[in-house]
Amino acid sequence: MAQPAKEPQVRLIELTPDELASKELGSHNLQAAVEALHRDGIVAIKNAVDIAHLDKLNARMVPEARDLYARPDTHRNFGNGTGNIQQEPVLEDDFIFDDVIANPWATQAIQCMLGPQSMVRFYSANTAFKATERQPPHIDITFDFPKVPFGYCVNINLIDTTPENGATEVWLGSHVDTDRDVLNLSQESMEIKPEFQEQRRKISPPIQPSLPKGSLIIRDFRLWHAGRPNQTDQPRVMLVSVQFPRWYRSNLNMKLPASVRDKLNWGDAIPCVEWMPEGYDYLQGSHDHDFVLLP
Repeated sequence: MAQPAKEPQVRLIELTPDELASKELGSHNLQAAVEALHRDGIVAIKNAVDIAHLDKLNARMVPEARDLYARPDTHRNFGNGTGNIQQEPVLEDDFIFDDVIANPWATQAIQCMLGPQSMVRFYSANTAFKATERQPPHIDITFDFPKVPFGYCVNINLIDTTPENGATEVWLGSHVDTDRDVLNLSQESMEIKPEFQEQRRKISPPIQPSLPKGSLIIRDFRLWHAGRPNQTDQPRVMLVSVQFPRWYRSNLNMKLPASVRDKLNWGDAIPCVEWMPEGYDYLQGSHDHDFVLLP
Protein backbone atom coordinates (compact mmCIF):
# COMPACT_ATOMS: atom_id res chain seq x y z
CA MET A 1 0.00 0.00 0.00
CA ALA A 2 1.34 3.44 -0.93
CA GLN A 3 2.39 5.59 1.99
CA PRO A 4 0.98 9.12 2.24
CA ALA A 5 3.41 11.84 1.19
CA LYS A 6 5.30 13.45 4.05
CA GLU A 7 4.55 17.09 4.81
CA PRO A 8 7.31 19.28 3.37
CA GLN A 9 9.70 20.79 5.89
CA VAL A 10 11.87 23.90 5.83
CA ARG A 11 15.52 22.85 6.06
CA LEU A 12 16.74 23.89 9.51
CA ILE A 13 20.46 24.40 10.05
CA GLU A 14 21.95 24.61 13.55
CA LEU A 15 25.24 26.47 13.83
CA THR A 16 28.12 24.61 15.45
CA PRO A 17 30.33 26.14 18.18
CA ASP A 18 33.11 26.58 15.58
CA GLU A 19 30.73 28.36 13.19
CA LEU A 20 29.49 30.63 15.98
CA ALA A 21 33.06 31.52 16.93
CA SER A 22 34.30 32.10 13.38
CA LYS A 23 31.08 33.72 12.09
CA GLU A 24 31.38 31.48 9.01
CA LEU A 25 29.37 28.50 7.82
CA GLY A 26 31.35 25.29 7.48
CA SER A 27 31.29 23.52 4.14
CA HIS A 28 28.59 20.99 5.13
CA ASN A 29 26.13 23.55 6.46
CA LEU A 30 26.89 25.91 3.59
CA GLN A 31 26.15 23.12 1.12
CA ALA A 32 22.91 22.32 2.95
CA ALA A 33 21.85 25.98 2.83
CA VAL A 34 22.60 26.38 -0.87
CA GLU A 35 20.84 23.11 -1.76
CA ALA A 36 17.74 24.24 0.15
CA LEU A 37 17.72 27.67 -1.50
CA HIS A 38 17.93 26.08 -4.95
CA ARG A 39 15.38 23.35 -4.23
CA ASP A 40 12.92 24.99 -1.84
CA GLY A 41 13.58 28.72 -2.18
CA ILE A 42 13.97 28.95 1.59
CA VAL A 43 16.22 27.84 4.43
CA ALA A 44 16.29 28.47 8.20
CA ILE A 45 19.30 28.92 10.48
CA LYS A 46 18.37 28.10 14.05
CA ASN A 47 20.76 29.92 16.39
CA ALA A 48 21.98 32.80 14.27
CA VAL A 49 20.76 35.86 16.22
CA ASP A 50 21.61 36.94 19.76
CA ILE A 51 18.47 36.49 21.89
CA ALA A 52 19.40 39.50 24.04
CA HIS A 53 19.22 41.67 20.91
CA LEU A 54 15.78 40.31 20.06
CA ASP A 55 14.48 40.79 23.61
CA LYS A 56 15.67 44.39 23.62
CA LEU A 57 13.99 45.07 20.28
CA ASN A 58 10.78 43.32 21.29
CA ALA A 59 10.48 45.32 24.51
CA ARG A 60 10.62 48.53 22.48
CA MET A 61 8.79 47.51 19.31
CA VAL A 62 5.67 45.92 20.79
CA PRO A 63 4.57 49.16 22.54
CA GLU A 64 5.39 51.05 19.35
CA ALA A 65 3.33 48.52 17.39
CA ARG A 66 0.33 49.10 19.66
CA ASP A 67 0.68 52.84 19.04
CA LEU A 68 0.81 52.30 15.28
CA TYR A 69 -2.10 49.86 15.34
CA ALA A 70 -4.30 52.54 16.92
CA ARG A 71 -3.52 55.03 14.15
CA PRO A 72 -5.99 55.07 11.24
CA ASP A 73 -3.25 55.99 8.75
CA THR A 74 -1.02 52.97 9.50
CA HIS A 75 -0.67 50.64 6.52
CA ARG A 76 -2.56 47.35 6.93
CA ASN A 77 -1.09 44.53 4.86
CA PHE A 78 -3.97 43.02 2.85
CA GLY A 79 -6.66 44.91 4.77
CA ASN A 80 -7.78 45.45 8.35
CA GLY A 81 -8.95 41.88 8.92
CA THR A 82 -5.47 40.31 8.83
CA GLY A 83 -4.25 42.30 11.83
CA ASN A 84 -0.91 42.77 10.07
CA ILE A 85 0.67 46.22 10.03
CA GLN A 86 3.78 47.69 8.44
CA GLN A 87 6.20 48.85 11.13
CA GLU A 88 9.72 50.25 10.97
CA PRO A 89 12.48 48.92 13.24
CA VAL A 90 13.94 51.13 15.93
CA LEU A 91 16.38 53.43 14.15
CA GLU A 92 18.47 54.47 17.12
CA ASP A 93 22.09 53.77 17.98
CA ASP A 94 21.57 51.07 20.64
CA PHE A 95 18.91 49.14 18.70
CA ILE A 96 20.72 48.30 15.46
CA PHE A 97 22.71 45.07 15.54
CA ASP A 98 25.09 43.42 13.06
CA ASP A 99 23.50 39.98 13.45
CA VAL A 100 20.07 41.41 12.61
CA ILE A 101 20.70 43.78 9.72
CA ALA A 102 23.72 42.03 8.13
CA ASN A 103 23.79 38.53 9.60
CA PRO A 104 27.13 36.96 8.59
CA TRP A 105 25.85 33.40 8.14
CA ALA A 106 22.85 34.55 6.10
CA THR A 107 25.07 36.77 3.95
CA GLN A 108 27.46 33.90 3.25
CA ALA A 109 24.66 31.64 2.03
CA ILE A 110 23.06 34.44 0.00
CA GLN A 111 26.33 35.32 -1.71
CA CYS A 112 26.67 31.72 -2.88
CA MET A 113 23.44 32.37 -4.80
CA LEU A 114 23.94 36.01 -5.87
CA GLY A 115 27.69 36.44 -6.07
CA PRO A 116 30.06 38.53 -3.94
CA GLN A 117 29.38 41.93 -2.41
CA SER A 118 25.61 41.63 -2.25
CA MET A 119 23.77 44.90 -1.66
CA VAL A 120 21.67 45.38 1.50
CA ARG A 121 18.97 47.77 0.30
CA PHE A 122 16.04 47.27 2.66
CA TYR A 123 15.35 47.01 6.40
CA SER A 124 11.83 47.02 7.78
CA ALA A 125 9.33 44.98 9.80
CA ASN A 126 5.73 43.92 10.03
CA THR A 127 3.72 42.98 13.10
CA ALA A 128 0.86 40.51 13.44
CA PHE A 129 -1.87 41.31 15.96
CA LYS A 130 -4.66 38.94 16.96
CA ALA A 131 -6.86 38.36 13.93
CA THR A 132 -9.14 35.88 12.19
CA GLU A 133 -8.39 36.58 8.52
CA ARG A 134 -5.41 35.39 6.49
CA GLN A 135 -3.47 36.91 3.62
CA PRO A 136 -3.77 35.29 0.20
CA PRO A 137 -0.70 33.44 -1.12
CA HIS A 138 1.38 36.05 -2.93
CA ILE A 139 4.80 37.32 -3.88
CA ASP A 140 6.06 40.82 -3.10
CA ILE A 141 6.66 41.96 -6.69
CA THR A 142 4.60 42.34 -9.86
CA PHE A 143 7.07 43.26 -12.61
CA ASP A 144 8.72 40.98 -15.19
CA PHE A 145 11.56 40.00 -12.90
CA PRO A 146 14.76 38.16 -13.92
CA LYS A 147 14.61 34.40 -14.42
CA VAL A 148 17.42 33.80 -11.94
CA PRO A 149 17.71 34.39 -8.19
CA PHE A 150 17.82 38.17 -7.79
CA GLY A 151 16.87 38.93 -4.21
CA TYR A 152 16.66 37.29 -0.80
CA CYS A 153 14.70 38.38 2.26
CA VAL A 154 16.11 37.63 5.69
CA ASN A 155 13.22 37.33 8.17
CA ILE A 156 13.83 37.39 11.93
CA ASN A 157 10.97 36.96 14.39
CA LEU A 158 11.50 38.55 17.80
CA ILE A 159 9.84 35.68 19.68
CA ASP A 160 9.31 31.93 19.24
CA THR A 161 7.13 31.46 16.17
CA THR A 162 4.36 28.88 15.71
CA PRO A 163 1.19 28.53 13.65
CA GLU A 164 -0.68 29.76 16.74
CA ASN A 165 0.97 33.18 16.68
CA GLY A 166 0.92 33.52 12.92
CA ALA A 167 4.01 31.84 11.52
CA THR A 168 4.29 32.80 7.85
CA GLU A 169 2.85 30.28 5.41
CA VAL A 170 5.40 29.24 2.77
CA TRP A 171 5.08 27.15 -0.40
CA LEU A 172 8.34 25.23 -0.77
CA GLY A 173 9.68 25.06 -4.32
CA SER A 174 7.15 27.55 -5.69
CA HIS A 175 9.95 29.94 -6.73
CA VAL A 176 10.97 27.63 -9.57
CA ASP A 177 9.59 28.91 -12.90
CA THR A 178 7.44 31.51 -11.11
CA ASP A 179 6.93 34.67 -13.11
CA ARG A 180 4.40 37.49 -13.45
CA ASP A 181 1.93 35.18 -15.20
CA VAL A 182 1.02 33.46 -11.92
CA LEU A 183 -0.33 36.72 -10.48
CA ASN A 184 -3.97 37.71 -10.45
CA LEU A 185 -3.27 41.24 -11.65
CA SER A 186 -6.96 41.99 -12.16
CA GLN A 187 -7.18 42.15 -8.35
CA GLU A 188 -4.47 44.85 -8.27
CA SER A 189 -2.52 42.71 -5.83
CA MET A 190 0.31 40.22 -5.83
CA GLU A 191 -2.00 37.28 -5.19
CA ILE A 192 -1.27 33.95 -6.86
CA LYS A 193 -4.05 32.87 -9.24
CA PRO A 194 -6.25 30.16 -7.66
CA GLU A 195 -5.57 27.64 -10.43
CA PHE A 196 -1.82 27.87 -9.83
CA GLN A 197 -2.38 27.44 -6.10
CA GLU A 198 -4.34 24.24 -6.66
CA GLN A 199 -1.72 22.83 -9.01
CA ARG A 200 1.07 23.57 -6.54
CA ARG A 201 -0.87 22.24 -3.56
CA LYS A 202 -0.92 18.79 -5.17
CA ILE A 203 2.88 18.83 -5.49
CA SER A 204 3.87 20.48 -2.22
CA PRO A 205 1.16 21.93 0.06
CA PRO A 206 1.89 25.08 2.07
CA ILE A 207 3.28 24.88 5.60
CA GLN A 208 3.76 27.14 8.62
CA PRO A 209 7.18 26.35 10.12
CA SER A 210 7.66 26.71 13.87
CA LEU A 211 11.01 28.25 14.81
CA PRO A 212 12.62 29.13 18.14
CA LYS A 213 13.65 32.67 19.00
CA GLY A 214 17.11 33.37 17.62
CA SER A 215 16.35 31.80 14.23
CA LEU A 216 16.30 33.45 10.85
CA ILE A 217 14.79 32.50 7.52
CA ILE A 218 16.32 33.25 4.12
CA ARG A 219 13.55 33.46 1.49
CA ASP A 220 13.80 33.80 -2.28
CA PHE A 221 11.85 36.84 -3.47
CA ARG A 222 9.92 34.59 -5.88
CA LEU A 223 8.65 32.19 -3.21
CA TRP A 224 4.91 32.15 -2.59
CA HIS A 225 4.03 33.01 0.99
CA ALA A 226 1.21 34.43 3.09
CA GLY A 227 0.64 35.94 6.51
CA ARG A 228 -1.60 33.79 8.70
CA PRO A 229 -3.71 34.96 11.67
CA ASN A 230 -2.07 35.48 15.03
CA GLN A 231 -4.43 33.71 17.44
CA THR A 232 -2.75 35.02 20.60
CA ASP A 233 -2.91 38.30 22.49
CA GLN A 234 0.82 38.93 22.05
CA PRO A 235 1.81 40.89 18.91
CA ARG A 236 4.43 39.04 16.85
CA VAL A 237 7.05 41.31 15.28
CA MET A 238 9.05 40.11 12.26
CA LEU A 239 12.07 42.02 10.94
CA VAL A 240 13.11 41.83 7.31
CA SER A 241 16.21 42.87 5.40
CA VAL A 242 16.71 42.31 1.67
CA GLN A 243 19.91 41.66 -0.27
CA PHE A 244 20.31 42.03 -4.04
CA PRO A 245 23.24 41.13 -6.32
CA ARG A 246 25.71 43.75 -7.51
CA TRP A 247 24.24 43.62 -11.03
CA TYR A 248 20.71 44.45 -9.83
CA ARG A 249 19.85 47.96 -10.99
CA SER A 250 18.06 49.77 -8.17
CA ASN A 251 18.06 53.11 -6.39
CA LEU A 252 16.46 51.69 -3.26
CA ASN A 253 18.18 52.78 -0.04
CA MET A 254 17.29 52.05 3.57
CA LYS A 255 17.26 54.77 6.22
CA LEU A 256 19.62 54.41 9.19
CA PRO A 257 20.82 56.89 11.82
CA ALA A 258 24.12 58.57 11.01
CA SER A 259 25.27 57.75 14.55
CA VAL A 260 25.85 54.08 13.58
CA ARG A 261 27.62 54.81 10.31
CA ASP A 262 31.03 53.63 11.49
CA LYS A 263 29.85 51.09 14.07
CA LEU A 264 28.22 48.34 12.02
CA ASN A 265 30.09 45.37 10.61
CA TRP A 266 28.58 44.62 7.21
CA GLY A 267 31.07 41.86 6.41
CA ASP A 268 31.18 41.23 2.65
CA ALA A 269 27.83 42.94 2.06
CA ILE A 270 27.54 46.53 0.81
CA PRO A 271 25.06 48.79 2.63
CA CYS A 272 22.90 51.10 0.52
CA VAL A 273 21.89 53.72 3.06
CA GLU A 274 20.42 57.18 3.39
CA TRP A 275 21.98 58.34 6.66
CA MET A 276 19.47 60.20 8.82
CA PRO A 277 20.16 62.91 11.42
CA GLU A 278 19.51 62.47 15.12
CA GLY A 279 15.84 62.74 15.99
CA TYR A 280 14.55 61.31 12.70
CA ASP A 281 10.95 60.10 13.23
CA TYR A 282 11.26 56.53 11.94
CA LEU A 283 8.11 55.01 13.42
CA GLN A 284 5.55 55.41 10.67
CA GLY A 285 7.96 54.86 7.80
CA SER A 286 6.73 54.34 4.26
CA HIS A 287 5.11 51.39 2.52
CA ASP A 288 5.90 52.50 -1.03
CA HIS A 289 9.05 50.44 -1.55
CA ASP A 290 10.18 49.98 -5.15
CA PHE A 291 11.97 46.67 -5.71
CA VAL A 292 11.77 46.94 -9.52
CA LEU A 293 14.83 46.29 -11.68
CA LEU A 294 15.63 49.54 -13.51
CA PRO A 295 16.19 49.57 -17.30
